[in-house]
Amino acid sequence: MKRHSLSRSQWPFSVAVGIAFGNVAGCGGSSSAPTVTPYAYIVSADGEGQSVPGAVYQYSIAADGSLAPLSPASVPTGVAPSSAAADPTGHYLYVANSRSDTISQYTVGAGGALMALSPATVTVGGPFPRAGLSLSVEPQGRFLYVVVSPQDPPGPVAAIAQYSIGGGGSLTPLSPAFVNVSAAASGALTFDANGHAYLAGNDNAGGLVAQFSIDSDGALSPLEPASVFATAQAIGVAIAPSGRTAYVLSTCVDAVCDGQVALYTIGPDGTLAATTVSTLTGSHVNPVAMLLNDTGSSGYLLTNLMGIDTNSGAVYQYAIDNSGALTPYVPSSLDVASGSVAESTYGSTLYALSATAVGSSIGGPGGNVDDYAIGSDGRLTAVSTTSLSEGRPTAMVVVTP
Repeated sequence: MKRHSLSRSQWPFSVAVGIAFGNVAGCGGSSSAPTVTPYAYIVSADGEGQSVPGAVYQYSIAADGSLAPLSPASVPTGVAPSSAAADPTGHYLYVANSRSDTISQYTVGAGGALMALSPATVTVGGPFPRAGLSLSVEPQGRFLYVVVSPQDPPGPVAAIAQYSIGGGGSLTPLSPAFVNVSAAASGALTFDANGHAYLAGNDNAGGLVAQFSIDSDGALSPLEPASVFATAQAIGVAIAPSGRTAYVLSTCVDAVCDGQVALYTIGPDGTLAATTVSTLTGSHVNPVAMLLNDTGSSGYLLTNLMGIDTNSGAVYQYAIDNSGALTPYVPSSLDVASGSVAESTYGSTLYALSATAVGSSIGGPGGNVDDYAIGSDGRLTAVSTTSLSEGRPTAMVVVTP
């Protein structure tokens, strides 16, 4: 099974960032190739408090990109699930539960229904109580990493829990089990295809991107330098399929609170170098996640309108030239049904997951999944919306047999 997904970890279509691995299944090949059914998994926290387990809602994806619930429609997770990722084969799904400090681990059944592994959960240890867990799987599917954000810094400002993925999908802590990070982390690790990992964050001096190499045993080692400067409020990194450029997403970068996508080059050793090229999203428009197509010629930036309980999202769409610079398509953006949470792709379809209530209890439960057709020229066309009536959506993953 191949995975094509994004939870809040910002993966390009064909380079892992928390969401898309490999080529799109079902493209090319002979006409006698068997038909495969992709599946979508939407992670949702319970909106009533911090002590009730959440759920993973499971769907099949039709040829036209529409979603249909599986039976059963959902399986339980731990309390306050906040992030999700699948291994690149699509055989296993993992969900981080921020309030129960666990990772739920599942196998993907033949009909797409999730089944809990044994054990069903793995406890995320560590030296401090945490307020958030963001997970991602490296491109070869051997290791899983969980970015752990503490509830009450100072102390270790953040840490990354490291796990190996066994032959049956179960997680085993590496040694060392944690790598400390000296900055407030934002989101999950992002990977290139050459054994490097990147984490957006902020410290007292402003925004930064921590950069690591992945050792043969899966342990993360800081590169030299261990981090590079980014504009304040850096929230994520997206890697181009070429492996030569990266995009650092930031919120509220100036007096009018523009969001920003800044272009960086990636050196042979994996280190990032800032360029003078950046793109502003507009006043109070905050980036959430960014995806690129297989060739790196188009990019899709999921955004939210900054404000109290605005719950208004959009997907900005760009053409990308050979230098990596972004040029807005016409129209420059398409609306998302509610507050943006995450984006995913399958084939020529882009999905935007949104929540009725983002960052607050106001707005009611549920949310939406908008699907957009990706044209041959890279432009998006809105197709349909699937309404979600329960919980509070937090992540989405798409897998293909």
